[in-house]
Amino acid sequence: MAHKYLDDIGVTDTPWNWRKEDSFRWRHERQVYGFDGRECWGLDSTFYLWLYEHLMKYLEDAEPVVDLTWNKFKYNGKTYSQRELIDMMLERLKVWFTDDDFNEFDEESYKWLHEIEAIWAVVLPAMWW
Repeated sequence: MAHKYLDDIGVTDTPWNWRKEDSFRWRHERQVYGFDGRECWGLDSTFYLWLYEHLMKYLEDAEPVVDLTWNKFKYNGKTYSQRELIDMMLERLKVWFTDDDFNEFDEESYKWLHEIEAIWAVVLPAMWW
């Protein structure tokens, strides 16, 4: 299965690549549920992969027709545009996927990284066009 945006940044360790030898089982589950059980083995990673791909596609499709600087949001006492919040999430997601030293992050870096969820909660209601 192709994942263009993940491929573009070199992400290859995804649930869709795990245990390919059970491909019949995964294909059957996708036909029944629309996804297979491998996605549930690490819902945090699966969500981050999904979010990255969908934010990238959203920017590609929405930005030509929607002014993503128009909506303003408060986050951590500052005002940001929708585009700025999306960029903040994408920056953190790239670090999550590509930083080999992630497990050695200090507490401050770990909190910075986990702002993904908080930023998403702020901007989610505006993610349509």
